[in-house]
Amino acid sequence: MAKQKKSEDGTPPPDPSMEDILASIRDILNDEESQPPEAPLDLTEAMLVPVEKPSEGATEAPPPVVPAEPPPEVRADVQALPVSEPPPALASAPALQALLAPAAAAAAAAALSELARAVSGDRSAPVARSTGPSIEDVVREELRPLLKAWLDQHLPGMVEDIVKAEITRLIEPPKA
Repeated sequence: MAKQKKSEDGTPPPDPSMEDILASIRDILNDEESQPPEAPLDLTEAMLVPVEKPSEGATEAPPPVVPAEPPPEVRADVQALPVSEPPPALASAPALQALLAPAAAAAAAAALSELARAVSGDRSAPVARSTGPSIEDVVREELRPLLKAWLDQHLPGMVEDIVKAEITRLIEPPKA
């Protein structure tokens, strides 16, 4: 930032008015428009960089890599999922070198089971003693499709970001 010049008595000069600022901007724009445009750059063959030919002993270029198709998107209804312990097939899988400790895996599975139970649990307990649906019931039923749509859209990205952050945290050495 430029320093403001002070007058002889040590007080700063008054701020420029809005008209002065706009006039300054107009002058700058007019100066830019009045300059002649630069001549276009002509490319000639003399400017080309020679391409080296591969030696006779060089091997052929590797075949182009074909990107794999992304896996199909899987959508599941949380209420349709059974709430139970993990199947024994996962426990009998060959143990190479577990990334998670068994206690951490069990805690994560328990937390997810609790979440599934909370979502699919019976929530018909009335708050009021009336015979019709309570306001909570009406709000819950109206919000359920909105929440489902939001989770379908945002949850995969959130999980991916959290997993990447944790992997990065585990891989990078701690900073002292």
